[in-house]
Amino acid sequence: MAIDSLADVALKARVTPEDTGELRCDACSELIEGEPAGRGLYVWTRGDEVRYEEPPLCAQCATAIGITALATWSVEEEEG
Repeated sequence: MAIDSLADVALKARVTPEDTGELRCDACSELIEGEPAGRGLYVWTRGDEVRYEEPPLCAQCATAIGITALATWSVEEEEG
């Protein structure tokens, strides 16, 4: 469930750019100058091992993903 077009863009499947050593947003692949505005979280398991990855997010995607998650959580709370 997306709130707006900005959230839609942030949640679409990403195209992985070539590894150039530049810091790019994990959701939209925009170049990030300085520190990322936020980080995502991927969690997966392989056997007994749990792996975590925290990819960088630009300000627009970090905001869109956070607002979408908050809205989804709010709807779930209302539904019981």
